[in-house]
Amino acid sequence: MEKETVNQATLQVITSLREANQAITQSVVAAQERNVKFAQSLFTSGVEVLKSHAEGTQALLQELEQQTQKQQEVFQKLAQELGQDARQELEQQIQKQQENFRKVVQELEQQTQKQQEEFQKLIQASMEASKNLFHTPLS
Repeated sequence: MEKETVNQATLQVITSLREANQAITQSVVAAQERNVKFAQSLFTSGVEVLKSHAEGTQALLQELEQQTQKQQEVFQKLAQELGQDARQELEQQIQKQQENFRKVVQELEQQTQKQQEEFQKLIQASMEASKNLFHTPLS
């Protein structure tokens, strides 16, 4: 009888440990699933932001190009009316404006590149954190 009581107590302890381990395992799996979903949503949101930024930058560049062309046309008309000296001055101004436009475009492209690189680093760090969570031993 005493042996049976010990066996039942042992069985209850084992059952309790098994249930606790199952609960821990389910909790870890649920946390990992949430982390994966979070990483995926972070990645998706980041990609959408970058796409939106790229589209906005492209639209801005097109608008700047159109404005530059309009200004060049106005300067050329004005230069024709003012004569040769004024024409050279206006052409120099146009060249400076084109140079400034190129610099702005280059700066925007560099900023976009930096944002993409930083976003990639963020995604990699997030994925690494999720990966490390999967490999963290249960204690």
